Amino acid sequence: MNIRAPTFPVRLIGCALICTALILTGATRLLADDDDNKLRDKLRQAVERGEILSLSELRGIVSARVPGRIIDTELDEDDDRFIYEFRVLTPRGLVVEIEVDAAEGRILEIDED
Repeated sequence: MNIRAPTFPVRLIGCALICTALILTGATRLLADDDDNKLRDKLRQAVERGEILSLSELRGIVSARVPGRIIDTELDEDDDRFIYEFRVLTPRGLVVEIEVDAAEGRILEIDED
Protein backbone atom coordinates (compact mmCIF):
# COMPACT_ATOMS: atom_id res chain seq x y z
CA MET A 1 0.00 0.00 0.00
CA ASN A 2 1.46 3.28 -1.13
CA ILE A 3 0.19 6.39 0.67
CA ARG A 4 1.21 9.82 -0.64
CA ALA A 5 0.91 12.93 1.42
CA PRO A 6 -0.73 15.81 -0.39
CA THR A 7 1.98 18.25 -1.49
CA PHE A 8 -0.11 20.92 -3.19
CA PRO A 9 -1.71 22.41 -0.02
CA VAL A 10 1.64 22.39 1.80
CA ARG A 11 3.32 24.22 -1.07
CA LEU A 12 0.44 26.68 -1.28
CA ILE A 13 0.63 27.43 2.44
CA GLY A 14 4.42 27.83 2.24
CA CYS A 15 4.12 30.19 -0.70
CA ALA A 16 1.42 32.20 1.09
CA LEU A 17 3.61 32.53 4.19
CA ILE A 18 6.59 33.70 2.15
CA CYS A 19 4.48 36.23 0.24
CA THR A 20 2.99 37.56 3.49
CA ALA A 21 6.45 37.96 5.01
CA LEU A 22 7.69 39.85 1.95
CA ILE A 23 4.66 42.15 1.95
CA LEU A 24 5.03 42.91 5.65
CA THR A 25 8.74 43.60 5.25
CA GLY A 26 8.03 46.05 2.44
CA ALA A 27 5.26 47.74 4.42
CA THR A 28 7.55 48.15 7.42
CA ARG A 29 10.23 49.70 5.23
CA LEU A 30 7.71 52.13 3.73
CA LEU A 31 6.51 53.14 7.19
CA ALA A 32 10.09 53.67 8.34
CA ASP A 33 10.82 55.80 5.25
CA ASP A 34 7.71 57.87 5.98
CA ASP A 35 8.86 58.41 9.57
CA ASP A 36 12.32 59.45 8.32
CA ASN A 37 10.75 61.95 5.92
CA LYS A 38 8.60 63.42 8.71
CA LEU A 39 11.65 63.77 10.93
CA ARG A 40 13.66 65.45 8.15
CA ASP A 41 10.80 67.89 7.55
CA LYS A 42 10.57 68.62 11.27
CA LEU A 43 14.33 69.25 11.45
CA ARG A 44 14.34 71.48 8.37
CA GLN A 45 11.46 73.55 9.76
CA ALA A 46 13.19 73.87 13.14
CA VAL A 47 16.38 75.13 11.43
CA GLU A 48 14.38 77.60 9.32
CA ARG A 49 12.64 78.93 12.46
CA GLY A 50 16.00 79.27 14.20
CA GLU A 51 15.09 76.75 16.89
CA ILE A 52 18.09 74.52 16.19
CA LEU A 53 21.43 74.92 14.48
CA SER A 54 22.05 73.34 11.10
CA LEU A 55 23.95 70.09 10.86
CA SER A 56 26.88 71.87 9.18
CA GLU A 57 27.08 74.36 12.08
CA LEU A 58 27.02 71.51 14.60
CA ARG A 59 29.71 69.65 12.66
CA GLY A 60 31.86 72.79 12.86
CA ILE A 61 31.41 72.96 16.64
CA VAL A 62 32.38 69.30 16.99
CA SER A 63 35.41 69.63 14.70
CA ALA A 64 36.66 72.65 16.67
CA ARG A 65 36.42 70.72 19.93
CA VAL A 66 37.66 67.27 18.83
CA PRO A 67 40.07 67.19 15.88
CA GLY A 68 39.61 64.31 13.48
CA ARG A 69 37.20 62.95 10.89
CA ILE A 70 33.49 62.66 11.65
CA ILE A 71 32.64 59.08 10.72
CA ASP A 72 29.04 58.82 11.90
CA THR A 73 26.16 61.01 13.01
CA GLU A 74 22.97 59.96 14.79
CA LEU A 75 19.99 61.97 15.94
CA ASP A 76 17.92 61.42 19.06
CA GLU A 77 14.75 63.31 19.88
CA ASP A 78 13.72 63.54 23.52
CA ASP A 79 10.63 65.60 24.38
CA ASP A 80 11.06 67.76 21.25
CA ARG A 81 14.72 68.29 22.10
CA PHE A 82 17.14 67.26 19.37
CA ILE A 83 20.45 65.72 20.44
CA TYR A 84 23.07 64.79 17.85
CA GLU A 85 25.66 62.13 18.54
CA PHE A 86 28.80 62.42 16.45
CA ARG A 87 31.52 59.77 16.23
CA VAL A 88 34.93 61.22 15.43
CA LEU A 89 38.00 59.25 14.44
CA THR A 90 40.91 61.16 15.97
CA PRO A 91 44.41 61.37 14.47
CA ARG A 92 45.54 58.97 17.24
CA GLY A 93 43.06 56.36 15.96
CA LEU A 94 40.54 56.68 18.80
CA VAL A 95 36.80 56.87 18.20
CA VAL A 96 35.28 59.63 20.31
CA GLU A 97 31.51 60.06 20.77
CA ILE A 98 30.27 63.62 21.24
CA GLU A 99 26.69 64.49 22.17
CA VAL A 100 25.57 67.97 21.13
CA ASP A 101 22.38 69.87 21.92
CA ALA A 102 21.11 70.95 18.50
CA ALA A 103 19.34 74.05 19.83
CA GLU A 104 22.29 75.58 21.67
CA GLY A 105 25.26 73.88 20.04
CA ARG A 106 26.39 72.99 23.55
CA ILE A 107 28.47 69.84 23.92
CA LEU A 108 26.72 67.65 26.47
CA GLU A 109 29.12 64.73 26.68
CA ILE A 110 32.41 63.51 25.25
CA ASP A 111 33.12 59.80 25.54
CA GLU A 112 36.21 58.00 24.29
CA ASP A 113 35.50 54.38 23.33
